Amino acid sequence: MAQKTSWKEASFLFFEKDIPDIVRGHEIWVEHDIHNVSPGDHVTCDLCFGHNMESDKAIKIEKVTPVIFGTWGENHAVEVSALENHLLMQFTPACKGYHTIGVEYDGGILNLPHPGLEGPKYYYQYTKTIVPVGNFQTEHCQTEHYKAEYNLTVGHELEIIPLGYRQYKVGEYILLKIVYDRHALPDVIVYGIHAGNRENPIEATTDQEGMVDIKLEKDGKWMFKVSYRDPEKGVTGLYDKKVMTATFSIMKVGEKLWK
Repeated sequence: MAQKTSWKEASFLFFEKDIPDIVRGHEIWVEHDIHNVSPGDHVTCDLCFGHNMESDKAIKIEKVTPVIFGTWGENHAVEVSALENHLLMQFTPACKGYHTIGVEYDGGILNLPHPGLEGPKYYYQYTKTIVPVGNFQTEHCQTEHYKAEYNLTVGHELEIIPLGYRQYKVGEYILLKIVYDRHALPDVIVYGIHAGNRENPIEATTDQEGMVDIKLEKDGKWMFKVSYRDPEKGVTGLYDKKVMTATFSIMKVGEKLWK
């Protein structure tokens, strides 16, 4: 039976300075400051690695696999380069719509001698964000074509999927579905982290459908995070379980909806 990861149960890790960052609680996420993007514009995003939206360092390019999907399934080439404390991702959208950026980070197998961490484990992480391009919301949002073909699922092993995604304002709730191996994941803790209040994340537990509602109490940048450990994904002689983390970030919660 797979083991659910509790943030509180793992909190002791953050006091062990000699433990690798990915084990102590670091994760990847994507940030951008994009506004009023049109098809053909050059788009840049930051792939960060740190804890609760505080970037720490740039991970190795060869360990990440990015992908970008447009609203109706088209994909885009992604250029990745390294800066001092993050990776830079660049692409050019060809059409209007939501563009979902998904990234996988292969943290590798680690075998640590620390209490509670004995035995080799395979660390793997996922993240995604959404970049709106053009004013497609007013043009297509109410059409059957839009409803039928619009899909924010990347297909990651562990994934956070926003349902009814839109431009959010303060006080609204964001509805998220957590899936693992494409099935709903119940009874796991999802953390809602605001960039201005990193040390006090909101905690919510998914229902039997893998769903959770989180209130967006402040404007600005938010990240949502979930972790999962699965001993059934262990490989004899290599590692005893797979340890996964998934994040989803939204860059602008404001007082007003876009027009």
